Amino acid sequence: MRILRDIPKRLLGFKFLRRSTSVLVLAFADGLALVLGLSGAAWASGGAPEPALNLAPLLVAAWITLFTAFRLYDRAPVRRSPGGLVGAAFCWAGLVTIGAAIYPASGLDLGEILFAAAIAFLCSGALRFIYERAIGRIYRRGFGQTPVLVVGNEEDRTRLRRSMERAPGPYVLAGEVDLGGTEADLAALRETLDRTEARGVVLVGAEQLPDDELLDLIYSVRLRGIPLRVVPGAFALMRGRTVLSEGMGLPLLEVHYPGLDNTQRTLKRVLDVAFSVVGLVLLSPLFLAVALAVRLDSPGPVLFRQKRVGADEKVFVCYMFRSMQRDAELRQADLEAFNEAEGPVFKMREDPRVTRVGRLLRRWSIDELPQLFNVLKGEMSLVGPRPLPVRDFLRMEEQHKRRLGAIPGMTGYWQTSGRSDLSFEEMVRLDLYYIENWSLSFDLKIILKTLGAVLRREGAY
Repeated sequence: MRILRDIPKRLLGFKFLRRSTSVLVLAFADGLALVLGLSGAAWASGGAPEPALNLAPLLVAAWITLFTAFRLYDRAPVRRSPGGLVGAAFCWAGLVTIGAAIYPASGLDLGEILFAAAIAFLCSGALRFIYERAIGRIYRRGFGQTPVLVVGNEEDRTRLRRSMERAPGPYVLAGEVDLGGTEADLAALRETLDRTEARGVVLVGAEQLPDDELLDLIYSVRLRGIPLRVVPGAFALMRGRTVLSEGMGLPLLEVHYPGLDNTQRTLKRVLDVAFSVVGLVLLSPLFLAVALAVRLDSPGPVLFRQKRVGADEKVFVCYMFRSMQRDAELRQADLEAFNEAEGPVFKMREDPRVTRVGRLLRRWSIDELPQLFNVLKGEMSLVGPRPLPVRDFLRMEEQHKRRLGAIPGMTGYWQTSGRSDLSFEEMVRLDLYYIENWSLSFDLKIILKTLGAVLRREGAY
């Protein structure tokens, strides 16, 4: 019986079968969503559904082709792009509108096309959300996961293990091998691969190995036909390209410092202004209620103004609802011995300075909403590396300050990946990844995931 139960796990563990099944299921769901959209649009218009349904095979083919072009059938981190889903739906609506204008006999009008695209977009998004949740449940039950071996020192392996536990995915930890300082124990690696039957190796801290040790490890894994993945360090996350230096005659990695061009900056700023204005207007009743609660709960100002370090080490005043007692900053020196966070930041789960109302505000991240004023002033953005107090900045090492290469944000990539539960080094790594891989769809994805993290109250204290 145990062998029969293991068959589905082994079949789903094959990468090709898993990827093919995923593409087929998503394509079917997207096609079904468009058929529902076409039927709903025909019903709402009160006309006969025949024109739209007769063209359904062609329209569905165009829909799925555009979804493919927007990489919505790619691996999970890519296909989960809300921006890609919006772009594919818009392009489909535009393409069909042009086709209807060229071929009026199709019987499709603009209103019906837009309504069908809207319904199909919502249905496709809902079906994809259900699919991703189902996949998460399957992975948590141990189905479809590929056993991997993690190689690295104790600290790096622990960090990666925590990341895998927080976000169950297609990989499951089969075993670990310690690097043993600057030497790779190839005998231990081979023995563990044979014992665990791992089908992948993940190397953490490759930069700590000498070249000959790293090449021996790669060769040993390659001989077994097992894929090797390397977790990049902070430096490797910065974009670069290999060029041949004429003066040295060696292949060198030319580092291109990440940044946004003028068009991207303008577009991001327009979105920041629009969202901050709308947010301040819609949230004004909540602001008044919170201000009253803060004032009645403890003596002191409603807003807490703190100097923080933003892009290019520029200091600005950050606004928040006061969640601590009035003399909180004066008392921090007495609490430094109780700091629970690693690195230069200060965190306490049971900080005695937090007020009763402040604890509620922090639990739901309401205390940070006044930062919409900072966004409107251009000192912050909706999404970006979180700005740190001057106290934390002064304790940072130089390599950590690379996270200041972008305008700070109200939320960031690290907040959707664990928030206060992450170490400082992990926060820096995620901030650098965000800076390097910025896009509007990435921002939208982070905002949506932040709302989910706030509702689940993950890592907020």
